[in-house]
Amino acid sequence: MAREPKLPQSEAEQRRELGGYSEAEFDREFVRSQRSDLASVAIRVVLLVIVYGLLARAIHRFDPPPWLLVLPFASEFLAIFVVGWFLSRFVVSCKAFRKSAGSTGLLLFWIVLIVGAMAAAIVLNPGGAGRSDTPRQAFAEAWQWIVRTDLHWALAAMFAALVGSTVQEVVRWKQERGVFVWAAIMTAGFRFGIAFLVAFLAGFIVIFAGDVLLPVVGRLFDGGGSALTWTVYGFVVLVEVLTLVVAVLMHRDALKPKAQ
Repeated sequence: MAREPKLPQSEAEQRRELGGYSEAEFDREFVRSQRSDLASVAIRVVLLVIVYGLLARAIHRFDPPPWLLVLPFASEFLAIFVVGWFLSRFVVSCKAFRKSAGSTGLLLFWIVLIVGAMAAAIVLNPGGAGRSDTPRQAFAEAWQWIVRTDLHWALAAMFAALVGSTVQEVVRWKQERGVFVWAAIMTAGFRFGIAFLVAFLAGFIVIFAGDVLLPVVGRLFDGGGSALTWTVYGFVVLVEVLTLVVAVLMHRDALKPKAQ
């Protein structure tokens, strides 16, 4: 039996699904702000190789605790929420963007969740050399790890890049007006969705094959970082690679002319 063709969504339905934007608005800004040409993709691949190559070298040399590998990911996600909330309240007067940025309650929820999770990881230090005697000592040792691996410079560069690109986006919007679609939200949304999916699938793999896979990982990297650290490293790298692939595929799909 033939299926009836799906009726096009109304603009109100589109805005509900896309966080306040219509499909045409989202596609237009997505095409404008993203890149999928060969040169741009090659540059992003080279940057990933450099960043995660240096991180792998740091794991071999210093054997950092696993939470340290998640810190840039969590910090960027939290910075995007904070900067986006600030923009939507004090800088950008766009209703669609304000809706996509979320409420103050949502911001506080993510701050408590992310900061609390990272604080718990630092204090408990799973997979690290051992748990510190006091939380104060644990945070002092965490800062020593950040400085020892030069992660504070990486975090500063990440935040500076976020602010710099945001200023350019805001200046362009003030000149052109219309809806404001923040490119950082797109990338963060892709990364968060992929991270959730990968973590969900990895949970099943660990449950059913963890006893076999974890010892193998431990033997592969014996003497150069713990098995848990390399597992977290592999998770982060996989999320970054899949985020790049999804963004490129979606951008090339958005470039195609829409069927009437």
